[in-house]
Amino acid sequence: MNYETKFKPSKIHLSQIEKWLIEELNETEIGFYNNWNRISKAFLNNNLIVITENDFAIGFLVYKTYEVIIEIDITELKPNYRNKGFGRKLIEDTLSEFKKNGMMICELFCSPKNSEPIWKSLGFENFPDFGYDSKIRMFKTLVPTLKTSELNERNERIELWNMEPHLAERNNPEWTWNLNFKDNSRELIKPIIYPANYNWQLSWKTGTETKFKNQIKRYNSDRIEFGNFIVIKALPN
Repeated sequence: MNYETKFKPSKIHLSQIEKWLIEELNETEIGFYNNWNRISKAFLNNNLIVITENDFAIGFLVYKTYEVIIEIDITELKPNYRNKGFGRKLIEDTLSEFKKNGMMICELFCSPKNSEPIWKSLGFENFPDFGYDSKIRMFKTLVPTLKTSELNERNERIELWNMEPHLAERNNPEWTWNLNFKDNSRELIKPIIYPANYNWQLSWKTGTETKFKNQIKRYNSDRIEFGNFIVIKALPN
């Protein structure tokens, strides 16, 4: 058998998907055919990826991209191909391709909720609690990132609170990153990438000097806020 992930599927592949989605709906009264408008629109917008067996579409993925972020909207396999590793191949091939194209983050809503362990097995993590969404939101960084560290006031560092400034003043930062730069550069050896609400407080400190301390959206140097994430690749002198 020849299995292939296709990033530019044909109308024939789309028709194959529609046929088995209708069959599943008729047999089980569940499935993703109720989302057919979204699926067909994704095809028209070149936002549909399929996995094929001998050029027959056995699964698909609907996505959107936002600058450095890919958002997975729908992932589905033909019923008799589930739990056989084809979904993993589709996801891994997709993320590998988008990493080559400069994407840094993948995010998704975990639906159905019982698919959460599957996404975790693929390296996805849960978002921190933003306080306004009961859905399970997950993410995966596609590039090596700087890990959080213990607070060390002698280091140049980024600190992040999961709250707005008027509350953060009474609390220690939830996350801290001690910074390391490339030689003769202000580019970080590894970028900071982390889910965050743009209203949360962020600080940038060098020893005891505070360079910035305010809501993320108030940061006025290079852009660091991308959708639901902060992305810091370099800092000014």
